Amino acid sequence: MISQHTLQSAFQIKDFKEVVGKTSSEYEHVVRVHHYKTLWTYVVNCILGLWLIAGPFLFDYKCPALTMSDTICGALIILFEFLAFSPCRALLRWCIPIVAFWLLFAPLVFWSPTPAVYLIDSLIACFVITFSILIPGTPGKGGIELAGPDQPPGWTYNPSSWIRRWLGIALALLGFFISRYLAAHQLGYIQHAWDPFFGNGTDKVTSSIVSRSFPISDAGFGSVAYILEVLTGFMGDRARWRTAPFVAVMFAVLVIPLGVTSIVLVVMQPVVVGAWCGLCLISAAALLMSVPLAVHEAVAVGQFLLAAKAQEKHLWQLFWMGGSTVGAGAEDPDRTNYSFLQRWIASVQGVTVPWPIIAQLSIGVWLMVRPDILPFAGRTADADHLLGAMVVTVAAVASAEVTRIARFINVFMGLLLIISALLFARQLPIVFFSELISGVILIVVSLPKGPIIERYAGWDKYVK
Repeated sequence: MISQHTLQSAFQIKDFKEVVGKTSSEYEHVVRVHHYKTLWTYVVNCILGLWLIAGPFLFDYKCPALTMSDTICGALIILFEFLAFSPCRALLRWCIPIVAFWLLFAPLVFWSPTPAVYLIDSLIACFVITFSILIPGTPGKGGIELAGPDQPPGWTYNPSSWIRRWLGIALALLGFFISRYLAAHQLGYIQHAWDPFFGNGTDKVTSSIVSRSFPISDAGFGSVAYILEVLTGFMGDRARWRTAPFVAVMFAVLVIPLGVTSIVLVVMQPVVVGAWCGLCLISAAALLMSVPLAVHEAVAVGQFLLAAKAQEKHLWQLFWMGGSTVGAGAEDPDRTNYSFLQRWIASVQGVTVPWPIIAQLSIGVWLMVRPDILPFAGRTADADHLLGAMVVTVAAVASAEVTRIARFINVFMGLLLIISALLFARQLPIVFFSELISGVILIVVSLPKGPIIERYAGWDKYVK
């Protein structure tokens, strides 16, 4: 095993300015050349701003607040793009995503009476983000690619490669379309929300007291988070763990907390509402699958920044502008001749589902459905719904090799399950033995680590 000390002595980290290796005048020339090559994106965004301003004249918004919002946002987009036309003010383009962020939320905040406004604001928000950041690249970097290895030093694969990102983006898109559909029901655009499993369960959940307690549509909020996850998934190059650390961290911040929130909402469905939402379960499952795919990049960024700190580098500049490692790491392999199976394996490198994880997932699912199969309501049902969702969440996180240690949380969940059986199910023999046996098995299957295929340099000591 390669120690962290050995790795630090084997390579050096260079920050953005060092990698560029140009004088101030040379760097300004590069930025200026890139700026003028991408001026067309400024023009496109100005056209989109005009579209927003013209919107109230083309459609009946039926909401003065949304009319004012779109008009102001359109004017701001044009203003910021006009000011950023000069290369010395290119950083002002960061204001465009802020305006777009508000555009995503405005139809939810003002409960847009018409679906056309909701659609227009969402599409234009995505387009202006794409034309201000995704296509021209991070403002201020001048489109400069930071040469260096694709794989983090000491790793056996690249957590930021495009082949590892596609699945997370696809799962986020699935969640986005489901959330938009549910938001359309909550906003009153459709009268009935289809449910693939539970009849009118989706209607009950989306119109429940829990959903109505939010100031905006909770499904709409989820759709915003999902589309930001999709856009962030496309940001950065194939080595963004070192070239754009802030993007990798932002992606993880979007995925992981959203996954926890979705589980909380899933638990509240049977406990508070008394119904299941099939589409919500599909969306939550897709999000849980994306969590183990996202944590690897965050670990790689952490190692990169810690090594930089040990070498007394400027962390703030490295975090926002990126850098490179010298003397270690490797390039991504050429996958043009890969078979479908080889591509699939490459897209999930670092995520394994050995039999202990499968057993934990099975127990968690059983606990969630047990109150419907063995219909004993009350505290036992609530406890099983809660503990089952938590067990599934922990097992999903532990399927990532870098967070395999998280499985020990399910040992604690097994103990809680046994305590729950003793407290609430002693008068219900079938439920009592179900919880007791499930708790004991959960403890036993949460102890084995299972095979670890990949290597993660200094993080290997935490893969237990």
